[in-house]
Amino acid sequence: MVVYNLANDSIGDLSMAMLRKIMMILAVIILLLFIGSFFLPKEATVERSTVINAKTDKVFNYLNSMKNFNDWSPWFEMDPDGKYEFSGADVGVTSKFTWDGENTGKGSQEIIESNPNSEIKLKLIFDGQPPSAVSYKLEPVEDGTKMTWSFNTALNGPLDKYMGLMLDSFLGDMYEKGLSNLKNKVEALPEPAVVHKEKPTTAGHPQIVDVDSQHLIYMANKADFDGDLISKALAESYGAMIAFMAEKEINFAGAPLAITTGGSPEEGFWAFEAALPVDIPVEVKTDNAIQFKLSYSGRAVKVVHTGAYMDMANSYEKAQSYIVNNQLEMNGNPWEQYVSDPSVTPESELITHVYFPIK
Repeated sequence: MVVYNLANDSIGDLSMAMLRKIMMILAVIILLLFIGSFFLPKEATVERSTVINAKTDKVFNYLNSMKNFNDWSPWFEMDPDGKYEFSGADVGVTSKFTWDGENTGKGSQEIIESNPNSEIKLKLIFDGQPPSAVSYKLEPVEDGTKMTWSFNTALNGPLDKYMGLMLDSFLGDMYEKGLSNLKNKVEALPEPAVVHKEKPTTAGHPQIVDVDSQHLIYMANKADFDGDLISKALAESYGAMIAFMAEKEINFAGAPLAITTGGSPEEGFWAFEAALPVDIPVEVKTDNAIQFKLSYSGRAVKVVHTGAYMDMANSYEKAQSYIVNNQLEMNGNPWEQYVSDPSVTPESELITHVYFPIK
């Protein structure tokens, strides 16, 4: 009996010694891993590309709304019964998508920067995690548009840094599947409708902007749709308002503009309000030809036109087509702002900003 107890004690002592040795080895390994994490990257990036056989503006317009994301997302296929909600703008900045799924967890993705036909930047948040950056970069190529989808996230702790080494293998296949879905989806879309056949122009690409309200003095006017007659009507209105400003000691607060209130080239006339931004509110009598108001404040589709004033039809068509293609809704009368001084700027170099207010 005594011998048995001695043997049992020896086995116990040996087991404890082995356990202490194993614990020491594990402690050394953990320490080495901890020290090694200081030499690992502080961020991780996953990036995949594909070529979509479609024009760049077509790809951009499709990606510029989070409402389209589930149509090509590889994660939606994993959680088709999840809860999905959309908020913010229909297209462009603030367009937001949130999800809550059994397999995909909770999170949100929101467009924070939208550069027409070049890049869309997004903020991606997984529940309980700091934001990560996502981008869609677009580049015209011979066969269509090269789309590069990238994900970048900060790696803050030792465990995150080691997980970051495996991030590409975790996400790479999903990104490739998503790009394949996107390619098939966009290439199958019908070509965007246009108001008229597009003509060569120097007009810029439409973009959605936020417009701040301004103090305006304005005069209602109307002219036949003839360049000389329109120029004469605008000049008369601006002349009267400038004299009014001098009398009232009011200062300019921006470039002159004209707000369309009616008419068209087909109808043969243009009805408009010639307006000047001013630095202070102005009190005027109701029967005065010159009136005061606050300008529109909110979202608008903007096109930068370069060239003669009477050649702006194509810039208007670009804005209208963009509104139709993106299922936007008008929210008032369009207007033009004349950025260049025509007295010193060649006609071919005149800059005019065209705005279409939208909801």
